[in-house]
Amino acid sequence: MEIKVSVIIPVYEVEPFLERAVDSVLAQTLEEKEIILVDDGSPDGCPAICDRYAQEYPQTVRVIHQENQGLGMARNAGAALARGEYIAFLDSDDTVEPEMYQTLYEKALEGDCDLVMCDVRIRYVEENREVEVASYSREEVDLGDYIAHGNNITYSVNKLFRRSLWEGIRYEKMLFEDIALIPALVTRTHKIGYVPRAFYNYYRRGGTISTSQTGQMVDIVRAFRTFLTTCDPLYKEEAVYAAARQLLWNMTQSRTLFLPDFIGLLREFEADFRLNPYLKQDPATGKVLDFLDRPVVPQRFILAHCRRPLPPELEKALEENFPAAQRVELEEDLLSREDLPENVGQAAKLGRWQYVEEYLSLKELWERGGIVLAPEACPRLTLNARRMEPVFFGFENTQELTTLCFGAVPRHYVVQALLQSYGEDHIYNRAFLPLADRLRDFLITRFGLNMTGKRQVLAGEVTVHLPSVLAYDLHDGDNCCKRGDLPAPEGFEVVSGEVLAFWSQRLLENWNLYKAERKKKAPGKKPPAPKAGGGTISQAQLEEERRKVAALYEESTSWKVTRPLRAIARLWKK
Repeated sequence: MEIKVSVIIPVYEVEPFLERAVDSVLAQTLEEKEIILVDDGSPDGCPAICDRYAQEYPQTVRVIHQENQGLGMARNAGAALARGEYIAFLDSDDTVEPEMYQTLYEKALEGDCDLVMCDVRIRYVEENREVEVASYSREEVDLGDYIAHGNNITYSVNKLFRRSLWEGIRYEKMLFEDIALIPALVTRTHKIGYVPRAFYNYYRRGGTISTSQTGQMVDIVRAFRTFLTTCDPLYKEEAVYAAARQLLWNMTQSRTLFLPDFIGLLREFEADFRLNPYLKQDPATGKVLDFLDRPVVPQRFILAHCRRPLPPELEKALEENFPAAQRVELEEDLLSREDLPENVGQAAKLGRWQYVEEYLSLKELWERGGIVLAPEACPRLTLNARRMEPVFFGFENTQELTTLCFGAVPRHYVVQALLQSYGEDHIYNRAFLPLADRLRDFLITRFGLNMTGKRQVLAGEVTVHLPSVLAYDLHDGDNCCKRGDLPAPEGFEVVSGEVLAFWSQRLLENWNLYKAERKKKAPGKKPPAPKAGGGTISQAQLEEERRKVAALYEESTSWKVTRPLRAIARLWKK
């Protein structure tokens, strides 16, 4: 049988959805098809399901079993094995309408198209709603206009590709492999067909690759870079505009945590974006250019560890959360620098290595910028948000600042002043006092820092954060870096008594906000009185009242501020 369409389905940990996906392809009105199931080392029951389909439909279903390599590599394996005149991709937790491949194939033959696309129906599973997204504004496709203004251009799954297009073309091993490959492939396509019907059903759930926040998601920047460097030069302006549209959405709505990395990409292609004629005609999308002027702390981690190795916990945290970041390790061989202050060399001779490490870190921070991490630090992905602050520090408690984690843009004057102070005849240097003391006094005398432990922005650009941000995790969702050198049992966090006392007082001070909010929502309302005849409130009624109070509290404006009270209560209870 001549195979018209090869449908490639990568399979990994989708046991609850796989049969639904495969059945939707078996139900296609197009008979001359093959299904290639690529088991990408799935650890669940998927491999057995794949083999069962191959046994039941030997003329239609073929199976590849391979070690886990990722979605793109699984698609590559399927494309290499495909025999159809055209190929299509289906994600194994989605479905297609019965007439999809027949209709797209006939459209391809009718127009001798290299690629045919359709619309997409997005089904938001948790929200129990769906929306249809049109891929283009009219049925006849103008390639340049589609690249610039079309939708779903990055999708692999709503398209039918002539198999010859894939000669010498492969997905990269990365997340967002579609963004890296498909738009650039579209720019090199001679003719595109379009069927304005939502044949593809995309089931969007929470907790998937596309909706999770992990360090590996920085691949999206690499994907856009690949698109912009591999697209057909004839359509470079359209490609830049298409990238700008998607970048603005990611930067302001979808993946704001990676805003500093997106700004880095914009600067890399600054001339292309600033000179783009489409952006000049579209003020809304042109707002992406405003980000070019915002200061960004480089994603480079400065790690000073003289005569001691870096803890494995720190190594693991950096690998998981910041896989693309530059790491700068400062060791004692830097003490041979000619510009080294005499007191720093003296500290090394006396074994005052913390003093030495702090100076070397400041020196590197001043010259090239970045984020300084003490070896005891345990950084989290949310630290990426701090990179939008020109210089940032944090409180250890109400009396001290932390040097566990701090950062700055290159050549910031605050870091310069701190660095210069190491050459002065001062108690900090004679007694080799820690940087935290020097920093505290500097911010108090020069910027009027209030030692309250509360977040402050000094001179409009020097941010000093709460202890829960850069020192301790108080389960309020704001922690970016915490201490990793003091082990705690499962489910516990290490928090100083001073910070617990400060945090408790802070929460209690906000209790009046809750009471005021409650009074505003229900003025003069009194608790229900007992029923006449000596009746009492039932347990069900009591639970209902508790539910109402809880709902009122959660809706109040003080909810975010008072939320950590529950976490502290749990700690004290344990």
